[in-house]
Amino acid sequence: MSVDPVIDRLVEAARCVPAALIARLSKSDDVREARLGQAIQDVQTSPPTDTDEAGRVIDPVTHDPAW
Repeated sequence: MSVDPVIDRLVEAARCVPAALIARLSKSDDVREARLGQAIQDVQTSPPTDTDEAGRVIDPVTHDPAW
């Protein structure tokens, strides 16, 4: 968990972005949109960095860690 809850919310939102939107952003002629698409893709493909997160099972529907 990061120190800033806003960062946590942004990362969680990035994990839910549809692949079609990521592809559209990544292929954009606007450099900022392309960088955003790549950053979202990196968030989705990177494994959890926190050791507690790596072994934790989370409910895929409710995101409840106590599942």
